[in-house]
Amino acid sequence: MSAKVKETATEPKSLQDAGYRFAQQAGGLVETARYVYGQCPDFVNNVPDEVKTALYAGFQLRKHELTGDKYYKLAEGGTYIPLDKKPADDVQGIVCMTINVAMSYSQQEFGKMKSTDPAKHAIVKPLRDAFSDFAGNNMRDLKARIKSIVNAGKPRERAPNDDFNVALKKAFDGFDKRAKTAKDRGDASADPVKFRLAVDAFWNTYNK
Repeated sequence: MSAKVKETATEPKSLQDAGYRFAQQAGGLVETARYVYGQCPDFVNNVPDEVKTALYAGFQLRKHELTGDKYYKLAEGGTYIPLDKKPADDVQGIVCMTINVAMSYSQQEFGKMKSTDPAKHAIVKPLRDAFSDFAGNNMRDLKARIKSIVNAGKPRERAPNDDFNVALKKAFDGFDKRAKTAKDRGDASADPVKFRLAVDAFWNTYNK
């Protein structure tokens, strides 16, 4: 069954209406976060695999609704050409790809696909990447909302500022992880080895 892509929600009629809708949605998000917190009280510090799996399944359902079905026609040379709309049923060489199908491949199967079926890999990868970003953003938002519930009413203590060297190390560590992730996703500009060598050279110069 084809997924719903466009929704029928109308735009706010005024700033007052926009404020009402925003507050209404925010209230629903708080209740959802409160429910998750009730199911997993240590969510902020540790998310068990079974909880993450269940939440990601829900994220996937929503992303599938938003993305819908993607149609491609198999062209000469074994490449898939994207189509703007669903073709007639009698058209040959059509492939329908969805978030659900793209995510049904295990990491191992998807990894092998790059060499065994590069054409399919080229249409599966963008969907998997898009879902990864979507799920990650939702997970971070959910964790932030649960954290606000946990800390409600507690006095806020300002953490001491890091000294400059500590701040630099944290920044480099963050970009080191980002370089590795980017390379795994196929970003040709990311080179974790060169980045680490550059960081080492920086410290050698900076600490003289």
